[in-house]
Amino acid sequence: MTSAVMKVPVAVGPTDAFRRACRYEWRHLTALRSTWILLGVVAVLSVLSGITVLLELGNQHTVSSATVADVIAWTPLSMQIPALCFFVMVLGTGPVSTDLVSGAARTTWLAVNGRGAAYGAKCAVGFTVGVGAASASALLGALSCAVSLAMAGASQPAWTEVLAPAARFVGWMGCWALLCLALVALLRSRIVPVLLLVLWPLLGERLAGALLGYVPGMDGVGDWLPFAAGRAMLTDVSAYSDDERSFAQALVGSHLPTPVAVAIFCLYTVAVTAAGFWAYCRRDAKAG
Repeated sequence: MTSAVMKVPVAVGPTDAFRRACRYEWRHLTALRSTWILLGVVAVLSVLSGITVLLELGNQHTVSSATVADVIAWTPLSMQIPALCFFVMVLGTGPVSTDLVSGAARTTWLAVNGRGAAYGAKCAVGFTVGVGAASASALLGALSCAVSLAMAGASQPAWTEVLAPAARFVGWMGCWALLCLALVALLRSRIVPVLLLVLWPLLGERLAGALLGYVPGMDGVGDWLPFAAGRAMLTDVSAYSDDERSFAQALVGSHLPTPVAVAIFCLYTVAVTAAGFWAYCRRDAKAG
């Protein structure tokens, strides 16, 4: 008879455990057909958004670098958040809501050796997806803009001046992905975080900023609210021409300088992500 040989358990270090957890989350995300459908839609819309730059051509057949940067970021001025946010929100909230709401979290914790490793992997993969989708979107949008302007016989903008706004857009989307998964961890719901992420930047924060302006000593606090700082991060108002600057400033809703706005939005992201980590590690999952 052949006796069964029992393998001696091998201790897994924190770095290797985190790498395995990231691989686990990545395989789950890429195995979903909906992930690739959403990314395909993003690619198509990115190309189409570049064509809209033709609507901005003036009588001189030129378009400013600030306008092109705004087109690449999917007009954050008029929408308050980039349109790409709605697609990344689905990809960012899904992994956490599936675990916590459906009752699959315990399986995940056992598979990746702990709640902290699971949350860290979700953050790393979510941030990577947000940054990757934004980078691809910005590149496709820029190429589409360049081709559209060339076919229209218009002059090309100063593309070197578009690099910094595009980089801020990519960083913004990475932060957005972290905010999405952290809010799901805090609220443990599928619907409420989505409603909050849609309504607060579009309407709630504007109302909150207006109301704070009537409170003595709170004048100017609205500039420091999360998505007011986020809009100031995305759009450098000083890059606009004199006749467009006042209108752009009103849409941004914050007078923070761009470097300060970047720091403030990132700090908000770190704080919310840390709160999500606490909630994910301390609260139990719903029974499946």
